Amino acid sequence: MSDPKVANTIARERVDGLAKSNAEPQWLKASRLTAWEAYLQTPMPTSRDEDWRKTEIDSLDLSTFVAVGPIETREKSAPKVTDHTLLSGCSKAVEKTAGIFVEDYQAQNLSVSLDPEVSKKGVIFVSWQEALEKHGELVEKYLSAQALTAKADAKSKTESETIVQAEDDKFTLMNRALFTGGYFLHVPANVEIDAPFLALTNLTGEKVEAHGQAFIERIVVVAGDNAKLNLFTIFSSPEGDSSAQGALKSQASSLANIFVEAHVGRGARVNVVELSQLGHNVFAISRTSTYVGRDGHLDYTTASLGARQIKSVIETLMIDRGGNSDVKGIILGDLHEHVSFNTIQQHASPDTTSNINFRVALKDDASSIYQGIVKVDKVAQRTNAFQSNKNLLLGSGARADSIPRLEILADDVKCSHGATVGPVDKDQLFYLNSRGLPMKEAEELIVIGFFAEVLNTISIKGAADWIGSLIAEKIHQ
Repeated sequence: MSDPKVANTIARERVDGLAKSNAEPQWLKASRLTAWEAYLQTPMPTSRDEDWRKTEIDSLDLSTFVAVGPIETREKSAPKVTDHTLLSGCSKAVEKTAGIFVEDYQAQNLSVSLDPEVSKKGVIFVSWQEALEKHGELVEKYLSAQALTAKADAKSKTESETIVQAEDDKFTLMNRALFTGGYFLHVPANVEIDAPFLALTNLTGEKVEAHGQAFIERIVVVAGDNAKLNLFTIFSSPEGDSSAQGALKSQASSLANIFVEAHVGRGARVNVVELSQLGHNVFAISRTSTYVGRDGHLDYTTASLGARQIKSVIETLMIDRGGNSDVKGIILGDLHEHVSFNTIQQHASPDTTSNINFRVALKDDASSIYQGIVKVDKVAQRTNAFQSNKNLLLGSGARADSIPRLEILADDVKCSHGATVGPVDKDQLFYLNSRGLPMKEAEELIVIGFFAEVLNTISIKGAADWIGSLIAEKIHQ
């Protein structure tokens, strides 16, 4: 029997009631219940746990949150981009799209549009409600209890004897049991879509009595064999408090729990750009799990530009020969924000390649910790893996820690890692100041230059320039 104290958390809504109210199929209800029971038995992580070190998880009281339900109003017309600055700015920056998904909790607006020519090719880009209604058998492959045993699933697709992944912690299980938001994107085999899919999510809602709100988002992206897709996904919320400093020092009033799962088929090419710019009242927890098949290629860029605290795990599993992944990060923190990123590069088959490049810039008293691990299985000969983390400190109170690790069981590999932490070059600042640039403009140029190596690799037209402008705005705050 479950401990009642444990049950009195964000998940106190019964899962069977959630499944019933949404008219979900039996297999999804069973999947939710399986995750729910595991959730109840799984302890909350603490700051003493290695993966949560220096994160203020001990102050996060789940009993103060209420899980947000799905948006009930689904627009049949074209998606509405609200007056929310970030969402409207994004829609202007990326003009040509294959489809647009808008999930706006503040306006209670959920709408999706898909280019008719793209739709004719069998592409699916829908909310979970529509996915269950129209594509239940396909979705079941990714959400059923059997599909969620990711280790066994990955093992069946690889020559490796073992797959080592991040453990299913309390928040991952919470997501599997209680997700209501998010979307399903499926591009069939041999279909190439050059224009990007654009997904906009506004994680803003009203507080319920004494409780804050928890937004639980699940995203599944599938590229069939020899398919190609580009995705630009944005998570946003306003400050939520007129005093950002005050919000940072108090209990978070919003929780964002985001789980992204991507499947890259044989010979497929998947390019994902993810941007999050959340208010100082938000505790954001995210996990991205990507499975790269034979000769598949993943290009994944995450840009994190704000939240009270961010805890993110990005794991890439090279499950077949010839797979290649390129994972990059841009992180800019200010005030007392804390950012924690864990990356896992798991090579479970021969002749695979992976690259990690994370760049972190911190203002004021912001802090970050990066933990990266490269795992090479004993059968994964001829692995080529590189990991880099560079940190730029813009404030005297800023602090960055970098903890790279290698676990290599094969003997014919090329694996290396590097990490740097340092302040802004005073000579560069002096040079720019002497040329008439004020301090803020000088810092902006230096930080944009610091991030340029990552920004210049973003292939979605308009995305890099727009992200660069958001970085500049945050530097000037």
